[in-house]
Amino acid sequence: MGQRHLVQILTQAVLQEKTAQAYLFSGMRGVGKTTVARILAKALNCSGTETRPQATSRPCNQCTSCQEITEDHAVDVIQIDGASNTSVDDVRELREIAKYLPLRGKYKIIIIDEVHMLSNAAFNALLKILEEPPSHLVFIMATTEAHKIPATILSRCQHFIFRRITRVEMEGQLRKVLAEKGMTIPHYVLTFIVKASEGSMRDALSLLDQVLSFGGQEITEETLSTLFGRVAGTVSHALIRGIHEKDAGALLCLARTIEDGGYDLRQFLLDWTEHLRHLLVIQHVKNGEALIDLPDEEKREIEKESGFFSKEELHRLFSLFIRLQEEIRNAPRPHLLFEVALMKSILLADLEPIEKIIAQLESQPHTAVTTGNVPNANYELRIKNQGQPVSTPAAVAVPLPIKTETTTASMEKSPQAGAMTSASPQRPQTSLHPTKVVSGSPLFEGWSQLLQEVKKERRALASYLEQGKVLDITDQTIKIGFSEEASFLISLIEKEENKKWLHSLLKHIFKRDMQMILVPALEVTAPREKVTDPRDHPLVREALRVFEKAVITT
Repeated sequence: MGQRHLVQILTQAVLQEKTAQAYLFSGMRGVGKTTVARILAKALNCSGTETRPQATSRPCNQCTSCQEITEDHAVDVIQIDGASNTSVDDVRELREIAKYLPLRGKYKIIIIDEVHMLSNAAFNALLKILEEPPSHLVFIMATTEAHKIPATILSRCQHFIFRRITRVEMEGQLRKVLAEKGMTIPHYVLTFIVKASEGSMRDALSLLDQVLSFGGQEITEETLSTLFGRVAGTVSHALIRGIHEKDAGALLCLARTIEDGGYDLRQFLLDWTEHLRHLLVIQHVKNGEALIDLPDEEKREIEKESGFFSKEELHRLFSLFIRLQEEIRNAPRPHLLFEVALMKSILLADLEPIEKIIAQLESQPHTAVTTGNVPNANYELRIKNQGQPVSTPAAVAVPLPIKTETTTASMEKSPQAGAMTSASPQRPQTSLHPTKVVSGSPLFEGWSQLLQEVKKERRALASYLEQGKVLDITDQTIKIGFSEEASFLISLIEKEENKKWLHSLLKHIFKRDMQMILVPALEVTAPREKVTDPRDHPLVREALRVFEKAVITT
């Protein structure tokens, strides 16, 4: 059922007697791989087709060969499980059996289920048979993981890929089974069974047996959830409404219902992210209902819910819960992370793109910052509520370090205190244009050489220094100025290990003791450079360095 593309090929092969020596059937569980293998074995050895007036590939199911295959004791059809017969000795035994001609039919057929479970030695032994197969031998192998089959085996087989069975096909088959039994069940029960089976017809039939044993027509959707261990679809709709209405209490109650019900949180998150996927499809694709394999009434509900959010908000929701699936793998209390994620989902609508935030920062007037009132100054991000500046922990906040005043006299008293000294932040205006530096002078060439050496050893430190501009170079000092945006880099450059290393490097290049003075500019006279790519902004660049370039796309 549902595999017409490969049934047609196999039918023509049987009719034209162009049977291959080896077949490989791959696909997800429960889509008919082993069943098709047994039907093909019947068709190849069926003796009833010879007495029919018209040639046909359909086995008669009446002859001795067909009945023996049905009853699973055919002498010419050998079926083994690759998961329990993985050793090379098992395959060697097959090699011995393959030497003998068939007793009843035309072919000796060997069916190996879950063939990917064979060991490497077993695959090598199997390869010997496939390289020089006798004309009476046909191999049919089935697997759910075709990528684990060695290329040498795969190249000697006709590979048929079984596709997932659609919802419509599965519902039709289930109704046919119910009609044969003279029974009916509500439509929503069939829908739940098909969704829980995830495209596997074998799973769907098994779940149908459970439903019929439980009560058939009297079963409710809540009972189905308990019976199958899956959260009902109504919970996903309730979560969407709770996030849209920002009802934290309702969301926490739903999370508690999932936990108290003993449902598998990982399975629920798979269903939940699939629900979010449907909302994204409706928003992005015209007539996207055709891409959603759900009943019509479910599609109408999803189309209504898609209007609750913008495209950006839905993308953030999807990314949030995709990351949550990774986080709960090793978490001792996964449900706690789930509850926190639900709380975050309420706040996602208040976030703004980083491009807009940077544009706001660029457009703000420059104001002087003093050490008296802002010991750890943070950039304030404006969000949507009333346009007021609000400190936003969820956004990236980069501290702007403010250096204490160090006088020239103190520098002269302790020249060995360190290679770098921050200049006084009380200078009202600091121009970042060089004052006494001649580009061709030996001192300036020494500075260029210093940057090259730093790039070789410590690229991050070199990038910090390049953000500043040379203000002055004398025989004893190098003065570097940093703009208001880049002044936070001073604290990074002045780390103890950087100070000692730069001091020794300065002494090596200039052949004398040199001091590097880092000046945090309070007002920049030069116009700001427009940042076209947000990732090129100094704040963003430093945030990427601190968090080891862990860019999260939402």
